[in-house]
Amino acid sequence: MNKVILAAVAGLATVASVSAQGTLSINSATGTKPRITLDGVNAAPGDNIFVQVLIAGATSLTGAAAEPFALTLSGGNAGLFSKGVLTIGGKAGGSTVDVTINAWDKDTGATYAEATLKGSQTFSAVLGGAGDPPGPPNGIVGQGLFSGLALVTPVIPEPSTYALAALGLGGLLFLRRK
Repeated sequence: MNKVILAAVAGLATVASVSAQGTLSINSATGTKPRITLDGVNAAPGDNIFVQVLIAGATSLTGAAAEPFALTLSGGNAGLFSKGVLTIGGKAGGSTVDVTINAWDKDTGATYAEATLKGSQTFSAVLGGAGDPPGPPNGIVGQGLFSGLALVTPVIPEPSTYALAALGLGGLLFLRRK
């Protein structure tokens, strides 16, 4: 009898953890307004910057921020995003999760993995409950967690004239010895 009760409790706990849903406000347009910048300038829609939010251990993500999204705000709001509430399956409200925000220039690659101009930031956040309005402290800005991303075009140094001359002389000496 005790084994049956114990098995039932374990089964209910498993179902509850799998069906748990926490929430997180995906919004950088409030509070300290951390921005995504491209070469030191706030990213605007024409820059073709995309953002992706990933939650470690989530069984599902639903909401407008579940898929990669483009930055659409311009003017004084350039570099900010406001994608509403992300519902995280498999993680209950009040639990702590690792959140990763990836941003990339879609002109340099269709996905974050393919892009050459990209940035990423990971932090821990406490989820709001499914029925809670997920404002602070259950948002990425309300907890002071997301501090913005700086995407910087990599600078490829030009070889100096002396280095090229040395390589040329080295090549000539190599050929002369043969």
